[in-house]
Amino acid sequence: MPDIRKAASVQDGALRRFYAAAFPERAEFLAEHWEWLYRVGRFPGIEPLVLVSGERVVGHAGVIPTTLSLDGKLETAIWFVDFSIVPEFQGQGHGKTLTEAWMALCPRHVTFCNDLSMRVFLKLGWTERADASVRSLPLELAEPLRRRAGPLAAAAGPALGFAARAMVKAFTLGAPALATKPLPRDAGGLSERLDDPSTATRVVRDADWVRWRLIEHPRAAEHVLAEAGGVSAVFRLFTSRGRRRAHLLLVGPGPTLARAGMLKAFARWGLEQGADDLWMAGNDAALLDAAAPVLRRCRPLRYAWHGAAELAAPLPTQGIDSDHDLMFP
Repeated sequence: MPDIRKAASVQDGALRRFYAAAFPERAEFLAEHWEWLYRVGRFPGIEPLVLVSGERVVGHAGVIPTTLSLDGKLETAIWFVDFSIVPEFQGQGHGKTLTEAWMALCPRHVTFCNDLSMRVFLKLGWTERADASVRSLPLELAEPLRRRAGPLAAAAGPALGFAARAMVKAFTLGAPALATKPLPRDAGGLSERLDDPSTATRVVRDADWVRWRLIEHPRAAEHVLAEAGGVSAVFRLFTSRGRRRAHLLLVGPGPTLARAGMLKAFARWGLEQGADDLWMAGNDAALLDAAAPVLRRCRPLRYAWHGAAELAAPLPTQGIDSDHDLMFP
């Protein structure tokens, strides 16, 4: 019978083999940086769990602890991430058992997950909400068309890409002047730009969060701090699966029109950087509405929460708050 252990208690090779099988595209990043990703040691008693049979890892429940402000009161909560059971151990109740052990780490839980995981969560009393989505726009279309429809369809890629870039240029006319610079090392100063203390229920982006999520990020150099119209934002530019990606990870507090202007400034910046894809995620209605005319692709995200009545109201999230952006190797 498999048993549940802390991930830190198993041999490194066993964990690496599991990641290679369960998350092949992200396996190298996870194997090297899982302790950073899951904030091991920063929240005592909260660590990722594994299901072990003999010395083989056959299941995994990742965890990202965070601080939430719930009606102004600071509480620890945990994001449920990177959940997987190997096929031969599925359908035997191990997923439910592992999830229950994970839930016991902390009384407040949040997640974005797939259909299979959601079925488990709903049986355990979680509540689903459908206010979050990913918005994106491919600017290079030959390769996506080749993958989906073959070489004949790919021939239309250059013309469609030209049209997409022309649309972005038109959309960004009148965008505010944008200044970008490498992320500063001052976690406190950066937090002041990105956190919004006026929002009583939120993910708290304090200095410790900034230090972990940005300054200590294994690929921190891919991130920039952007300023436009008195609003700060974090962009990331990187290459994944052969595509140059521009991600809008976070728009800081400010007037609604200025924050919408940052969306325009980001789209123009991504175009100027030669990005193949523009991307953002979250449930900030104003930002998603501002993005809709240009980031035409919309993929709903399945969000669920458990353990804190305050979470019945929307918890404002952006792409940087969970692991959305880290799904790209």
